[in-house]
Amino acid sequence: MYGFVNYALELLVVRTFGEETWETIKKAAEVNMDGQFLLREIYEDEVTYNLIGAAVSLLKIPADKILELFGKMFFEFCQESGYDKILQVLGATPRDFLQNLDALHDHLGTLYPGMKAPSFRCTERPEDGALVLHYYSDRPGLEHIVIGIVKTVASKLHNTEVEVEIIRTKADCDHVQLLITEQADQRKPGDGSQLTQEVEELGSG
Repeated sequence: MYGFVNYALELLVVRTFGEETWETIKKAAEVNMDGQFLLREIYEDEVTYNLIGAAVSLLKIPADKILELFGKMFFEFCQESGYDKILQVLGATPRDFLQNLDALHDHLGTLYPGMKAPSFRCTERPEDGALVLHYYSDRPGLEHIVIGIVKTVASKLHNTEVEVEIIRTKADCDHVQLLITEQADQRKPGDGSQLTQEVEELGSG
């Protein structure tokens, strides 16, 4: 994976738990490097998986929750890196945005040659027209990152709260399917401390 993925995880830990905790996680994951991950450097996927595993073990937060929070931080990283305008033009609704996700990856592929990005497509559930997001990836076990990204995009870009449920896994077919439904009661946009609060609540639970 490109270093910007690992850097997003670094931001999540450092901003919430501090630099010392991040260094402890790196040591536990046997990541021997000084300084930050280089955004355009390609690292072995094993590095990312080891960092996530070490974070789960040390922070005492379930893997699914860590990955979802990771997805939220990855969105924030994209905003801070100047990709916010690109994100905004992908669609005015969560459905439109998700239908254009592959176009975003095509654009990022020009900036990061050789990037092995996941692929997405959207369908509707026959009985009620609810949105089903089909997620294709060669990397197993990362679907909760997608859940975090989807929820954050809906909230931050479209002022819409959504629930995301895994309805089929790669054990059922060749990809993961996510059911996305909008919530009836919309939460008002929160401040930038929301992500930190969520992590702290999980860590103390």
